[in-house]
Amino acid sequence: MSHGTLGGVTPQASPNRTTLTWLIPITLLVAVCAMVGGLIARQVYAVTKSPSASHTPATSEPASATATRPPDPRLVFFLPFAQNDPQFGKVQVAIQSYFNATNNQDYGLWRKTMTPKVAQQQTEQDWLGGLRSTKDSNMTVYRIEATDKGADVFGSFTSRQDLADAPDTLKATCINWWMVWPLEDMGGGPFRIGSPSVINKKCD
Repeated sequence: MSHGTLGGVTPQASPNRTTLTWLIPITLLVAVCAMVGGLIARQVYAVTKSPSASHTPATSEPASATATRPPDPRLVFFLPFAQNDPQFGKVQVAIQSYFNATNNQDYGLWRKTMTPKVAQQQTEQDWLGGLRSTKDSNMTVYRIEATDKGADVFGSFTSRQDLADAPDTLKATCINWWMVWPLEDMGGGPFRIGSPSVINKKCD
């Protein structure tokens, strides 16, 4: 199979990538399918929609119109539109922690980053078993949308892993992922990440 399919949308069973299946709200599915169909994500999320009154840019100095990807591949790249969101700081900490946990196989950090509901679904053995060879790269966040609970974060990344550690629904050593992470404010502390919505596709 040369490309991942977009079918088989089912409720999420586990946050372990080797067994992930997904529940994707139709509006998010349309947005992500558009990216997979050929629209450049930065055009979709960073250009075509200007901030509404509820998304007033942060009072700090705006990011430049042409941001540069960090030289350190371990760092998440936030497009200017996301950097200018008032919740950028808390989102950056949560999303960067998410990828640090994966790339460093740090189960303790992963548990601190996810909501309690998600964290309790995986034992350390199961979580590490699904990420034995996984390394994420090209992590990019395009847009941050405020929600009643915190924020929805639109982004993408590429994972490389041994075939045995690839998701059951897409056996490939290189996979492109388009994500919508739901972030929750747990009461004054850092945002926690809930169960995301996703589409994945084998790398070209």
